[in-house]
Formats: sequence, structure tokens, C-alpha cells
Amino acid sequence: MVRFRAATKGTSIARRRIRTASRRARGAIVLLMLGAACTRNLHLLPPSPTAAATTTAGPWTSMIFAARTDSGVFVIDLGWGRASSGLRDVLAQIDADTADVRYAFLTHAHRDHIGAWPSVAHSTFVMGRDEVPRFLGDSAYTGFAPRIGEAINDTHHPRAEEITIHALTGDTAFVFGRDTLRAFAVPGHTPGSTAYLFRETLFAGDAANYGALSGFRGALSIYSDDVDASHASMRALFARLDTLEARVSTLCTAHAKCAPVDSALRARVTR
Repeated sequence: MVRFRAATKGTSIARRRIRTASRRARGAIVLLMLGAACTRNLHLLPPSPTAAATTTAGPWTSMIFAARTDSGVFVIDLGWGRASSGLRDVLAQIDADTADVRYAFLTHAHRDHIGAWPSVAHSTFVMGRDEVPRFLGDSAYTGFAPRIGEAINDTHHPRAEEITIHALTGDTAFVFGRDTLRAFAVPGHTPGSTAYLFRETLFAGDAANYGALSGFRGALSIYSDDVDASHASMRALFARLDTLEARVSTLCTAHAKCAPVDSALRARVTR
């Protein structure tokens, strides 16, 4: 009886510990989801009335940025859930509509950043060369989460004959009248990941990440094809920006998390 009672007591304690650990894990997950779903410092983005940003539905708060320039309207990334309505809303903030969009710059082609492509199929899609087959659905990502996502539900990809693509083979400058948008290759999170610098804001895609518990950091392995390459790419990017003497005041992730760029932030997103 004594042994039986001791075992029962031990089992009860173990179950309480498991329940406590489970509650803590659920709480941590909730915090992570809340942190992912909230925007951060979007006021640091280039201001209206010639630029605007919005987030599209879903737990990961995918961002669409739109800008009006002397040479027309462009967007950076195309959102996820309710992406088409989100795109229309953000364009309305700069007195534009989908027909006005000349270029759609993609940081990468994961499903949560290309949702509204049918709404701007007439525009020129700009992305890294190695991203093109992924955008068209001819090649698959190797990151764990993207593979699971595709196994559950196929992404709606365009056909090559439906769209015009400008494939980047290296760092490139796009001149829009008085504005210049610079594109920088940052492979790793995906093979063709690209960062864009516009009006002193670096749109880093998912080569930079923000977590409610961790703060800013580099790409996450669960979503990335090669996380080490991504971190190396970001280190190389900041070196190139220094060489160009480019002014970079703000960094924004593709999930609407922004921060002033200083030495501490640079260190965090390159490791």
C-alpha cells in the first residue's frame, strides 16, 4: 500500500507539472501570436500622401507598402488573406487604384507575400532571379513551414504567360523621377530573397524578423531554405550599404515590424 500510494502521489505531481508546463507553453504561443499579429512602428515608414502601408488578414500580419512617385505607382509585397481588398485600401490612401500600379516588387514569393498578384497582373513583377520558378510554382521551397503549408493547401501561382517578370541578377537601382529604389540580393531565407531601399527605409522581407519575446533578429530556420546564408547575406548587405554611403534610417520586416536602424539593430538582424 505504501508503494502504491507513493506511486499515485508521484503520478499526481507529474501530471500537475505537465499541466503547468502545458499552460505555460500555451501562454507563450499566445504571446508569440499576438506579437506576430501586431504592427510595430509603422509611423517610421515614408509618410502619406505619397506612401502608405497596410496589413492583410491572418495571424502573421503580412504587409503591403505602396508609393506614388513622379514615374508612377509601385508596391512592395502583395499580402496574404484578404490581400486584394487590402491592396485596394492601401492604394486608395495614395489616391491610386490597382490599374495605376506599374511595378510589384517582391521581397520573396512565399504565399503570405504574393496573395494579391492577380489584382496587378498587368504590372511588372520584380524579384530575384532564383525566386522566379518559386513564384510560378515550378520549383518548391525547402524550408519546413513552407513545405508543410504547400502539403496542406497549394498556393495559387501565376502562369508565365499571364505576367511580365523582371528577374534581378544582382543589386539594381530603379529610378522613379526624383526617387530611387535600390534592390539588393539577400539570398538565404529563400533562394531569391531581395531587400529594397526606398526613401531611407530598408524593406528586408523575412531576412529580418521580430518576435514578441525575442525582439528583432535575423531569418528564422523554420521558415528558411538556408538560415545561415540569410544571416551572411544581411551582414554583406550592410557592408554594401556602408560602401554606398546609403542613408538607412528604418528597417521593416515583411510582417509590418519596423525599427530605427542603429548598430544594435544591425547586430541583431545579422545573427
